[in-house]
Amino acid sequence: MLKKRDKNFYWYHISKLILAYTLRIFWRVRIFGKENVPDQPYIVTSNHASYIDPPLIGMACDKDTIDFMAKKELFDKPLLGAWCRLVGCVEVSRGSSSVRSLREALERIKRKRSVAIFPEGTRSEDGSLQEAKRGIGFLVARAGVPVLPIYIDGTAEAMAKGKNVRLGARINVYVGKPVTPEEFLSCGIGGKDYDSFANVVMDRIVATKEVSEKETVTA
Repeated sequence: MLKKRDKNFYWYHISKLILAYTLRIFWRVRIFGKENVPDQPYIVTSNHASYIDPPLIGMACDKDTIDFMAKKELFDKPLLGAWCRLVGCVEVSRGSSSVRSLREALERIKRKRSVAIFPEGTRSEDGSLQEAKRGIGFLVARAGVPVLPIYIDGTAEAMAKGKNVRLGARINVYVGKPVTPEEFLSCGIGGKDYDSFANVVMDRIVATKEVSEKETVTA
């Protein structure tokens, strides 16, 4: 019998292949900066405007298995909840229970797995970047692993929250350079200053966005 981790690995990579193929059929997807993905374990952080952001992150980090932090409401849906468990998602509850979710994420990282979290906590309705939640700061401070910033451009137009799907839209995924634990220390951040950790993470996502806007990249 396969171990639980083996089942997660199997279902995750099969799902990723199917979703990647589907996304490329419906939208024009380009990914830049794959060479910046560090060795596992690491924490993936990204802006969030659409339900298709997670599979795009999976495509960007295609050599690894990523455990996505997903809201509890998804787990409450029979089929979707079963799938979330099969691919190894971490269930996130709001309020005081969120600490338990973050500790579960830390446990995954200790087992040499990488975790993906959206610092804004929820999807942006218009695609604009929001303030980072304190939870990401807690996770980064306690994990002591590299943080990989990703900026996704175009999903707010392709499949935005509460809006119609726009097929054929251009989606660009930019993978920034990882932030090492040493870099956080060099900024004078340490201990339980979780808000500062969170702000640095969001700043690096913003910086990745600004770089993507300045550079002219050819497919």
